[in-house]
Amino acid sequence: MEIAEKEMTVWLTYHDDAQIEQYNLKEDDTIRLFKGNNTEVEGENINHLNRFYSEMTTMYWVWKNKKRSKYVGFCHYRRRFTHFMEIEHGECQVMEMVSFPFTVFQHYKDAHNYNDFYDIVDILNEKYGKDNKYSEYMLNSKTFIPFCSYIMHYDDFESLCGFFFPILFEFDRRHGLNMNEESYWAKAEKDFRYDKKEYQCRAVSFLAERLISCYIVCNMKAVCVKALGTKLGYYD
Repeated sequence: MEIAEKEMTVWLTYHDDAQIEQYNLKEDDTIRLFKGNNTEVEGENINHLNRFYSEMTTMYWVWKNKKRSKYVGFCHYRRRFTHFMEIEHGECQVMEMVSFPFTVFQHYKDAHNYNDFYDIVDILNEKYGKDNKYSEYMLNSKTFIPFCSYIMHYDDFESLCGFFFPILFEFDRRHGLNMNEESYWAKAEKDFRYDKKEYQCRAVSFLAERLISCYIVCNMKAVCVKALGTKLGYYD
């Protein structure tokens, strides 16, 4: 059963005005556009770090400024939900679930700085105890929910943000980044000085993608719906 759209807000992140025409981005009763790097937006935000945090800037703004609706969702300019399903508390509509022939950790290690991944696991272990379910997922699970795109009840969204944002900010603290653009870029230059700095500087958003997947897999029931622009098993 499809839900009444007026009960839902899906926040679609973009970062360049040219993308509005390029990707035919439009607002309606459900979809709201959010420019993730707009530092003039009203309310508490981390939009100055959009280059590094990607869609997390939108989630943070909605969370901290309590932009409530019964259901809340997030997607971005290249991947959009095409329809919306009725979900209960504890359920989550996602674009895709991938079953890897390898672990989530190995997948990350092959593409990014795996020491950052270990830092996240250390933070999880310190917060939840050794061998907690979240660290177990991060190191050993082969199930991955990509794209940082999902729809859930607002109360579930608040719980999700209360899980992964403190972990990201502890990662920031341990690396002495101080939520500073120059510090994040300097880390990217150090970690990836020979390869793809413009891509790899988004390390925090890649880590957040795994943490969001971790929370949904460990605590919620995911309902998978194919969406415009996705390819099975593909993510970036």
